[in-house]
Amino acid sequence: AYLKIAEGCDRPCSFCAIPLMRGNHVSKPMEDIITEAKSLVRNGTKEILLIAQDSTYYGLDIYKKRKLAELLERLSDVPGLEWIRLHYAFPTGFPMDVLSVMANRSNICNYLDIPLQHGSTRMLELMRRGTTRQKTEQLLNEIRSQVPDIAIRTTLIAGHPGETEKEFNEMMKFVEESTR
Repeated sequence: AYLKIAEGCDRPCSFCAIPLMRGNHVSKPMEDIITEAKSLVRNGTKEILLIAQDSTYYGLDIYKKRKLAELLERLSDVPGLEWIRLHYAFPTGFPMDVLSVMANRSNICNYLDIPLQHGSTRMLELMRRGTTRQKTEQLLNEIRSQVPDIAIRTTLIAGHPGETEKEFNEMMKFVEESTR
């Protein structure tokens, strides 16, 4: 079952209308999420896919700090919940404490859906992603270091306004190097 932990987004990505359509990031209170997860499990759900437009912001608005790692810990304690997957983890400012929880809790899948969007620093700047290729590569290396058998899923955008063949080729090289 999908379990929405937040709605909206505070990120200014140049290609995205989610902040206009859905508004600013609003986290669902942790107790409500835990209650919903317990109800889903009682009704036969074995796997929960946590979703939000930006799950890494979870808790900033209502708790004044990122609480995704704590949410994962508490959800992993729900009896009968066999698998938890994390979706739409924005790479800029990724909360690294999530990785230790993922590595240490057997029912949190070693899986991360992280929308990287491009492999060219110039394109990442045009997209207003708040990162560079070098920082993205460092993040991926750190993720793989802390959770060695992790499966990483991503999305990439080709044809963004301003992209040249050079940037497209940089993205292709980034993909080739990142999947080795």
